[in-house]
Amino acid sequence: MISAYEILEKSRAAGQRLPYNEAAVLFAGAVRLAAANDSTLRGRLVRIDDAGGLHVEAFDEEAPEAEPAYLAPELLSADAPDKNDPKVQVYAAGVLGYELLTGRLAPPPDHAAGPELTGSLGDVVRRALAVDRRGRIEDLRQLHEAVEEVQPRPPSEGERNILSALRNRFSQASLEKEAVAKLIDRLHQLETQVAQLGKAQARLEASQRESSETIERFEIGQTRADQAGRRRQSVVAPAMAVAALTSAAVFAAAWAFGLLAIPPRSGPLPMANAPPPPPEPVEMARAARDAAVAEAKPAPSGSRRAVSEPPPAPAEAKPAPAEAKPAPAEAKPAPAEAKPAPAEATPPPAEARPVPVEAPADAGTVAAAENGNADAGLSANTDAGAPAPTPATASPPARRQPAANSHAAMLHALALSQVRRGETALEDGNADEALASFKAALENEPTIAVAFRGLGMAYAMQGNDAEAVQAYEKYLRLTPKALDAPGIRQSMVELRARAKAGAKRE
Repeated sequence: MISAYEILEKSRAAGQRLPYNEAAVLFAGAVRLAAANDSTLRGRLVRIDDAGGLHVEAFDEEAPEAEPAYLAPELLSADAPDKNDPKVQVYAAGVLGYELLTGRLAPPPDHAAGPELTGSLGDVVRRALAVDRRGRIEDLRQLHEAVEEVQPRPPSEGERNILSALRNRFSQASLEKEAVAKLIDRLHQLETQVAQLGKAQARLEASQRESSETIERFEIGQTRADQAGRRRQSVVAPAMAVAALTSAAVFAAAWAFGLLAIPPRSGPLPMANAPPPPPEPVEMARAARDAAVAEAKPAPSGSRRAVSEPPPAPAEAKPAPAEAKPAPAEAKPAPAEAKPAPAEATPPPAEARPVPVEAPADAGTVAAAENGNADAGLSANTDAGAPAPTPATASPPARRQPAANSHAAMLHALALSQVRRGETALEDGNADEALASFKAALENEPTIAVAFRGLGMAYAMQGNDAEAVQAYEKYLRLTPKALDAPGIRQSMVELRARAKAGAKRE
C-alpha cells in the first residue's frame, strides 16, 4: 500500500503536481470515508491498496503528532479543543485537499489560503481552511456534501482505476532504489570474492605458521651449536696454553745452556719488524732435550752447584762458562751457513726479538709446565730473568643474532583475523559489529587494505555514504590494481549520486 503522504512527497521531489482529476478523486474519496467513520484525516492515514481501493486508518490522538501542518489554529491556543473536534477535523481535511490540489505544503495556521486554490473544489477547500473557526464548515458531513456537489463521485470501477493508476505510477522504483539494488548486487559479488580471498588467506597463514616453526627450530639448533662450541673451546684452550708453555720452556732451557746463542753476523742491522731467521728445528729440539736431561741428574761431588741455581743468561754471544757441562756429543754446533751478526750491533728491542726468553732453566719448571701448573712456570721465569709469558686468550664466538622479530608478523596475523571476523559480520548483516572488527584490524595494522574495503561496505549498509566513499578511496590508494578495483570505483560513483540526491531532498 502507498499513502497520500508518500504520493505528495514523490511528486514534490520530482517538481510536479498531481493531475486535477486524480487529486480531486482522491480528496473526495478520503472526505467520504472520513465522514462515514468520523475519522480525523492525516496524509499518512489515507492509503491506496494494490487493487486501487481507498482506506482511511484510525487516528490516534495520544500518539505524537507526525504532521503538524494539519493542526488547526485553535489547537495552538491555551484553551485548545480536542483534536477530534468537528471543526478541527474539517481543517485537517482542508489541509489534505490543499496539498493534493496545489502540490504545495499547506500555509501556516494563521494564514489564509491564497489564489492558488481555483475552481469550485478550491473554494470548498478554502472554506475548510478558514483561520476563524466560526467561518469554517461545521463538520465532515457538511464538507462531504459540499464536495459531492462540485465533484460528483465517479462509478466505483472508474474510481478504482484512477486510484490504481495513481498508485502504480508512484510505486515504481526510483533511481535511488535502482542504485541501491545495483549496489546490493555488487556487494554480493564482493562477498564471493572476499570468501575466495579468505580461503587464500587461510592457506597463507598456514604457510606462515610452518615458516615460523622452521625458524624456531633453526634458532634452537643454532643455540645448541653455540653452546657445544663454547664447551669444546673450554677444553681446547687450556690444552693449547699448556703446549705453548711447554714449548717455551724447552726453548728457554736451550737458551740457558747457550745452545741458541746467535753468532755475530756481518751485514746491515736487522730491521725491527724483520722476521727471525728460521732455526734448525731438529737440532735445536734435540739439544734442548739433552740439556734438560743432563740438568735433571745430580751434580758430581766436585761440583756443589745447586740444581735450582739458574745459569747466567748471556746478553750477547759469549763462550760458555768453564763450569758449564759440555754439550753432549750429538749436539751439533750452529749451522755454518748462518751469517754472524756484526759485533757492534745493538740487541733489538724486547718486542722485536726473534725468540723471547720466557721459560725456566731447570727441569722442575719444565715439569711444572708439562703438568699444566702455570703459576710455577711463571715464578721460574721470573727467577731466570725472563719476561712473564702472555698467553693469548681466545675470544668467545660471536652469538648469532635472532632471525627476525616476529612482533610485526603477530600483529599482521591478528589484523587478518579481525578482518575475517568483520567479513563474517557483513555476511550476517551486522554492520555495527563489522565496523568494530575492521577498526580493530586497522589499529593493529594501519595499512591493511582489506579492512578499508570492509569499512566501506559496512558504512554503505548503514547508509553513511560519505564515510563509505572515504574508506573505498583509502582502499584504492593502497591497492590501485586490485581485482575488484573497477567494481569499487563504480560503487563509489553510485554512493556519491545517492548522497547528492539525499542532500537535495534535505
